[in-house]
Amino acid sequence: MALFSTTLSSLRQHLSAQVGDLILSTPSTATGGTTAVDTKLRKGDDYYNEHQYRGYCYEGTAIGQEREISDWDNATNTVTFAPAFSPALTTGDKLELHQIFTEDEYRKAINMAIEFAADDYLLDDVSVATVLSTNIYEYAMPGTPEFQYVHQITKETTAGSGIFQNKYIIKPDFYQFIKVGTASYIKFDEEDFKIPVGENGKHLRIEGQKRQAKLTADTSICYMPLDWVVAKAITYLPNSKMLSENLNKTLEIALNFAVNVPRRRPYPKSKRVLL
Repeated sequence: MALFSTTLSSLRQHLSAQVGDLILSTPSTATGGTTAVDTKLRKGDDYYNEHQYRGYCYEGTAIGQEREISDWDNATNTVTFAPAFSPALTTGDKLELHQIFTEDEYRKAINMAIEFAADDYLLDDVSVATVLSTNIYEYAMPGTPEFQYVHQITKETTAGSGIFQNKYIIKPDFYQFIKVGTASYIKFDEEDFKIPVGENGKHLRIEGQKRQAKLTADTSICYMPLDWVVAKAITYLPNSKMLSENLNKTLEIALNFAVNVPRRRPYPKSKRVLL
């Protein structure tokens, strides 16, 4: 079980809150993709449009869309968006309202933070997709997960059983990783690791480590430490906006915190997969 698990939407909300740029809204009524009613928004008329707020839907029918707020009527608690959400907002959709940074700027900053530490903070994963075939000694590595390192391979006890016992762990000396064209392969030693008819159809349990992937959807999950990713992401937000919004101190604190990069290194005796 992963120690950390945070969706992109949660990461973005933590990040935007740190820079004072987050209002959460759940409209009680939404009409035609252009208007939404939220009685919890209490600013004076035209406040949200005059301050150039945008609404981003992070959960619901209109998920993944961001629109400018073109009008705010305090008397009716009605927000108007332009252009219209398509598909349209529906009652209960969840919104983030941002004034300083766009959703795109937050997502790019988060992914730049992830990329910065992806080789230092490796994630555990397992694949059982590889199946032995009689007298075949080279097998394409699974595309998902894309292992950077492999520390253990176990042969299935009986074909189709789904049981992998420690006594069937394959010695690391019996295999190596090679590149065939652009593809990664595992190559077994034909002298030390025989694959006779009786081994045909047995799955291999491959255990290793991979990099954290970039987050593309609001439901995408980051398995790196939340506090560090948020701090590092702050340092990647557009500097001109940070300065114009007097966020210098916030940036300074984030820079100091992000110096300590979290690390989860390869396991001892792991083998590097050639990618």
